[in-house]
Amino acid sequence: MGFLRKYWSDLGVLMAVGVGLYVMLQWSTIPAIERLLWLSFIAILVHQYEEYRWPGYFAGLFNGLIFKSSHPERYPLNPQSAMIINLVIAYVFYLVPLFFPTVVWLGLAPILMGFFQFIWHGIFANLKAKTIYNPGLFAVIFLHIPIGVWYIRHIISTGMVTTLDWMIGTVYFIVAVYILIVKGNMWLKDENSRYAFSRQQLGPYIHKS
Repeated sequence: MGFLRKYWSDLGVLMAVGVGLYVMLQWSTIPAIERLLWLSFIAILVHQYEEYRWPGYFAGLFNGLIFKSSHPERYPLNPQSAMIINLVIAYVFYLVPLFFPTVVWLGLAPILMGFFQFIWHGIFANLKAKTIYNPGLFAVIFLHIPIGVWYIRHIISTGMVTTLDWMIGTVYFIVAVYILIVKGNMWLKDENSRYAFSRQQLGPYIHKS
């Protein structure tokens, strides 16, 4: 567990490279909707690597700046909770739709989460930090948004999406954000956690308490 806790985002980006090679080599044989879902899965893995490994200081921004924590190295977010939340998001929320690619609402919800990430990283976090960049924003702008637009154009142009898909997908997205991100961080917070983020993961916010 210690190895996974330390290297889960690195393993994720290796997974992204492997999936990327598979999609590239099998592009002509993979149905279009599945290609887009695979690309969306790659996007979240790159996003997580950007947040927690390179440049990797999302934890410092989240704990030290957003929550003004007196223990930014471990509260409210800590390496254990970050690993659990992000693995569920990537390998359940984003990956499961690939097993049911024609269930449009199931794939639509992660796409909507990708757009939502721009609100968090591109607007909210940048305004709080008074910056134009924070870890995760690169993946949002160059992966989540273009892939999301491509996915939505595809499901509309092919007539795959219905009004019910939009409704269920939107509700599923909202519930997932609430449970996995909002409540997940609250359920797993521990001010006395023995797991602490590194100085790199705290970045310039190591003393922002």
